[in-house]
Amino acid sequence: MQKLALFISFILLSNFASAKSTYQLSTPGKLLLSEDFGSSELPELFTVGVGDWAIIDGTLRGRQQPEDKHTAFRKIYLDHYHVIYEYDMKLEGDGFTRLMINWDLVHVSKGEIHLDKAQVFKIKEKGKRAQMAAQNRDQGLDPLQGNYEEKTHAVNEVSLNFREGQWYHVILESVGDKMCLQVDGQTVIAQHVGFTEKKDNFGFQAGGFDTHLYIDNVRVREAIPKR
Repeated sequence: MQKLALFISFILLSNFASAKSTYQLSTPGKLLLSEDFGSSELPELFTVGVGDWAIIDGTLRGRQQPEDKHTAFRKIYLDHYHVIYEYDMKLEGDGFTRLMINWDLVHVSKGEIHLDKAQVFKIKEKGKRAQMAAQNRDQGLDPLQGNYEEKTHAVNEVSLNFREGQWYHVILESVGDKMCLQVDGQTVIAQHVGFTEKKDNFGFQAGGFDTHLYIDNVRVREAIPKR
């Protein structure tokens, strides 16, 4: 009986330790956004973008359309900096999804998920920075100090073996010059000075004309950096 009690205690402590280590770069702070798509209409914050989007059975469903000449996206305006994005997603089809992190018009970085891999990207800033300069828009912190030629590239990635039509839990932390993307515990961490830019909007993207992306249980929280 004593051995059984010790075994149960060990399991509980192990589960607690696992829960505590879910976030790699930070601990959760203030809740900034919570959305479970309980209404039949698109929530106000999710109305900007292109593509075929609808609320289906209490989830946000999106698909790319050829006439848009762009991946389907929903852009969400939210002032934030150190941040944890957390949500559930599934893909029906062999397309992909991205979570884009932006400052004004500039795509700063993205976490991209395919069924066979997850990647963290630094995105080329040249075109959008020039557009912002022409419109006299705020260039933010500008951690690249005007060096905008670096091409879009995956800073790091991890292989996956996921199935279409199955739900997966996503956590993306952006803390200073580091980003950590976890998909059902499969983890990729990347570091780039450009990640330190300000953030005032982010977006979900769906890629693939024959693919539906489903999103649910969206939570965005301030991230308290771990020492």
